[in-house]
Amino acid sequence: MDHFHQSGDWTAIHNAVQLMEEVIKLTPDGHTKKAGQLSNLGSALFHRIEYLGELRDIENAILVTRQAVDLTPVDLTPDGCADKGARLTNLGNAFFLRFKYLGELGDIENAIPLYQEAVELTPDGYADKAAMLNNLGNSFSCRFECLGKLEDLENAILVKQQAVDLTPDGHATKAEQLNNLGDAFNSRFRHLGNLRDIENAILVSQQAVDLTPDGHADKAARLTSLGNALQNIENAILVNQQAVDLTPDGHADKAARLTNLGIAFQSRFEHLGKLEDLQNAILLKQQAVELTPDGYADKAAMLNNLGNSFSCRFKDLDIENAIFINQQAVDLTPDGHAHKQAFLNNLGGALQSRFRHFGELRDIENAILVRQQAVDLTPDDHADKAMLLNNLGRAFICRFQHLGKLEDMENAILMNQKAVDLTPDGHAHKAGLLNTLGAAFTLRFEHLGKIGDIMKATEALKQATENTSSRPFSRYQAAHLWAILCSKHQNPSTALNAYTVVLGIIPQVVWFGQTVHRRYEELLKIGRTINAAAAMAISVGDLSRAVEWLEEGRSIIWKQILQLRTPLDELRQQHPDLADELLRVSQALDKAGTSDFQDIDPEIKHKNAEEEAQNHHKLAAKYEELLQQVRELDGFGSFLRPKKFSELAPAAINGPVVIVNVAELRCDALVLCTSGEIVSVTLPTFSYKQAETLHLKLQSSLRAHGVRVDRDGDLATHLAEEANQDHFISILADLWSHIVQPILSKIEQVLYENADHFLPHITWCATGALAFLPLHAAGIYGSDNPMNIFDFTVSSYTTTLTAMLGSCSKPKRDPTVVRSVLIVSQPATPGQSPLPDVVKEVEAIQHYTSPDHTCHLTHEFATVGAVLGEMSKHEIIHLACHGIQDMKNPLSSAFLLYDGGLELNTLMRLSLENAELAILSACETATGHENLPEEAVHLAAGMLAIGYPSVIATMWSIRDSDTPLIADKVYANLLGHRDNSESQKAKLTPAYALHEAVKHLRKEVGEMNFVRWVPFIHFGV
Repeated sequence: MDHFHQSGDWTAIHNAVQLMEEVIKLTPDGHTKKAGQLSNLGSALFHRIEYLGELRDIENAILVTRQAVDLTPVDLTPDGCADKGARLTNLGNAFFLRFKYLGELGDIENAIPLYQEAVELTPDGYADKAAMLNNLGNSFSCRFECLGKLEDLENAILVKQQAVDLTPDGHATKAEQLNNLGDAFNSRFRHLGNLRDIENAILVSQQAVDLTPDGHADKAARLTSLGNALQNIENAILVNQQAVDLTPDGHADKAARLTNLGIAFQSRFEHLGKLEDLQNAILLKQQAVELTPDGYADKAAMLNNLGNSFSCRFKDLDIENAIFINQQAVDLTPDGHAHKQAFLNNLGGALQSRFRHFGELRDIENAILVRQQAVDLTPDDHADKAMLLNNLGRAFICRFQHLGKLEDMENAILMNQKAVDLTPDGHAHKAGLLNTLGAAFTLRFEHLGKIGDIMKATEALKQATENTSSRPFSRYQAAHLWAILCSKHQNPSTALNAYTVVLGIIPQVVWFGQTVHRRYEELLKIGRTINAAAAMAISVGDLSRAVEWLEEGRSIIWKQILQLRTPLDELRQQHPDLADELLRVSQALDKAGTSDFQDIDPEIKHKNAEEEAQNHHKLAAKYEELLQQVRELDGFGSFLRPKKFSELAPAAINGPVVIVNVAELRCDALVLCTSGEIVSVTLPTFSYKQAETLHLKLQSSLRAHGVRVDRDGDLATHLAEEANQDHFISILADLWSHIVQPILSKIEQVLYENADHFLPHITWCATGALAFLPLHAAGIYGSDNPMNIFDFTVSSYTTTLTAMLGSCSKPKRDPTVVRSVLIVSQPATPGQSPLPDVVKEVEAIQHYTSPDHTCHLTHEFATVGAVLGEMSKHEIIHLACHGIQDMKNPLSSAFLLYDGGLELNTLMRLSLENAELAILSACETATGHENLPEEAVHLAAGMLAIGYPSVIATMWSIRDSDTPLIADKVYANLLGHRDNSESQKAKLTPAYALHEAVKHLRKEVGEMNFVRWVPFIHFGV
């Protein structure tokens, strides 16, 4: 036994059991040592049980330890009391072990009084006192998990803390006792949500791991406990993986550790949404189920965990598997078992999920039935009662929405209110419970119209947003619904308060620690919230706040990327060390999550991707910590916070910027004037729905002209009969009549006061579906009184005001200085249709560029690496090649070069200081993603973000034969002919140069040939 205790070598225990059995056979009944020998045999059997998990060892252990207790009198001497206490403890251990394997509550009830008697009999100062307290604490923890009575958990922490305090540093059992205390703190945190408990759990669990040498048999178990305590999911996965790796196949705890690792992966899936994490969780939990023999107490729990993962993934087969597995867990669990209610609850969840997808009434009936059973089995003082009530309430709501019976709604509110009342403020689940209650009150208001329900709903939702320990998305959902209800049923100032909270939570939802792709997926959930917030601000006349909010909510990902590249000169002057650390972390975070693991072994790929994800999240946490430090310094309180209007106003220094906000409440234009004034233009005849309809009509018109339109599925059903019709004239007329003409009329004086002898310049910043429509071509065409925007103004677009600020602040370049130009051409890209007119396009450009200041990469020389290597060396880049807009993965949108695609994802890693203009003579370079209209996920936006202040791009596929003419006229107006001094003096800015070029193309192809001349647009300054 000593060898085993010192080394953790399990093979030593077999010999110990055999020797002790022989010794006991040789010792006559009545011998004074008989009781001690029986007790020692029980201890040896306990250790063998932990390794082999055989039930016969448990029964034998109970038998021999009971005999030992019966043979031991309570001696009045301290030593005699201690002996009796030790043997009572061993008998308690035997019952405890049987409970662990069979799950019968009676065994834990037998163990607790035995442990208590042992503690009371053992004098203070005896070496075993701490161990006895530790065992008593474990039994209290176990009963808490069964019955959910917080009194047991409090007692567990109390006696486990006593055990730790009684054990000197360096003692062999110190690590075990710390580990058990950590488990108890973690359990209390899970049920009460007190952050101090999780901090204590991590602290003592880490101490337990540190005290346990590598190779020790308990190392894996202690890593598992630490993994369960860590709120940082990355660390939890790491230490749980170590625990699994350290546990040999065949070990009795292998299945439990696989399950814990699976739970950690599922937790990360629920936070970050990576499907790969859920796949890993299912795989690990399946392995755990397969390793656990039928009849083991943990079998039902492992089946239950696996069923939950299948429900989470939900495919047709998954939900059937989930129901089948959860039903198995219920069937394997006898009535009266501590976990019965949890398994019933999860079965109800799977049934409810199937009902939502297939609509079978019997599923929701059964879901309510089993969830009601779960509630009925759970006493009010059980820590899980609130969650079970909340889930039953959700089931009632689900049936109410299907059948419309008011009784179901009343029951739902009753259950949800009780769940909220049972949950203390600050609990991690409180926001979710309040969300459900708020939604229930809202539903009842919609059916009965009682204003009191709206008051109750908004109060519940407001409380949910204030529970900062809850998940950001739960708080966002609450704030969003709160704002909507206030907008519809309460005063605007209350709605503005709610929207202020929404804006504050969004950065936590779209977190730096996620990959860029994942952040875009999170933005899909946020949708039109920003536009609704701005509309509410406009309705009360708070125009500067509306501008600030629209700016804060647009191109969120681009601004995050630009934020990481912000110069830190001012900070460095006053706090150089902090600036250097922030720069280091910013640069690392800028590159995080971008590695390519495509061509390596899958197992290594998974490991590398896992390590990179963990590093990414740690960098994000460190970055936020450093930002907070900077903002606490004098003079840096607003460091890298969203810009105020006073900081945004200079974006209009070169001409008015028109932000068109399209929301369901109302549509408006906000015109930022060069004076710093905001002019509001109400657009009463335009609507959000109309913008979507015009977008669909544009898609139809492009199809009619044979232009590829990358949409998932067909057009909306109400336009199905009009598919492939040409709506261009009506689209452009509607844009003119409902948007552009009212705006131009309102700002006519502002527009022309700085125009000199040129046409005035407008920069458009549109929201919603309007972001995909050609405002620059709006007009009345084909009539006796034509009226077109291009006769009154030159149009540009911008993704955000921030994108213009850096360029506006730069000193203007001397027009006589020769610009260096990088030309990238691909007339015959491998695997793509040829572009024969690209050769003519390049020749046209070369009429205006200096050979000494021009680099031309073409054919096999135009590789991704070569282009990336040259971009920083030239002020102007001209890309004449195929371009693609990837609708499913917008960051894979790319310029197609000789050896592959120069993707938006790759471009985002660049930061160019001397860049001036990018001309993207390719298809779909400013198309964007229809589900992310505020994000401008296209190649033109990418070029703006990496440092090009001015970009010429295309809204859809262009004709190859049109590009030489556009190139010729753009460069003629932009650079002037290199051999003509007069033309050198008449240079125009990119926006005006493109305006003139498109005018020539329009004359060439005909004004009514919209599909040819409309797609060419200018972004930036």
